[in-house]
Amino acid sequence: MPAAKLAKINLLPKDSFEFSTLGKFLKWSLTTGRVLVVLTEFVVILAFGSRFYFDKRLNDLIEEIDAKQAVVDSYAEIEKTTRDILTRQAVVSSYLTNNLRISDRINQIKRATPQDVTFDDIAVDGNGLSLSGTTNSESGLANLIAGINQIADVESVTVAGIDFDQRQGNIKFKISVSITAPKT
Repeated sequence: MPAAKLAKINLLPKDSFEFSTLGKFLKWSLTTGRVLVVLTEFVVILAFGSRFYFDKRLNDLIEEIDAKQAVVDSYAEIEKTTRDILTRQAVVSSYLTNNLRISDRINQIKRATPQDVTFDDIAVDGNGLSLSGTTNSESGLANLIAGINQIADVESVTVAGIDFDQRQGNIKFKISVSITAPKT
């Protein structure tokens, strides 16, 4: 025999309060409100949990920035040295491109120097050379000045001083040689 269908029995009496406006609102607030409270708690828990994630990420980024900053700081001395070298190199390069071809000039002066002339000092400056030395005769000094005047890029020869040393019997001289700058 088939089992008989059981009818639903509600032992709670039906109350008209359940169907009133206040009753409907209370029923809605107890069911839907519960869901809203659970969702709000879920959002709060997510925000609380994400705080730890973002704090960790922030700390990791700070550590990464500090590490990169340390690397940059370690290269500061190298960069300073490199900039200093480049500055000095620019000066040297400028001098080399606009130089007076000093070794060529000294070799030319050496060829123009008579046998009895000796140099005590040869100084190089931006405009040319400054020579000081001794010679045994006036003709040696005259031949030196004439020989220097024969050098191609010599602009002028100025005798800065001549002194006769009576004890040793020679002539001390100082000569300034102006050289034209090479054309670039």
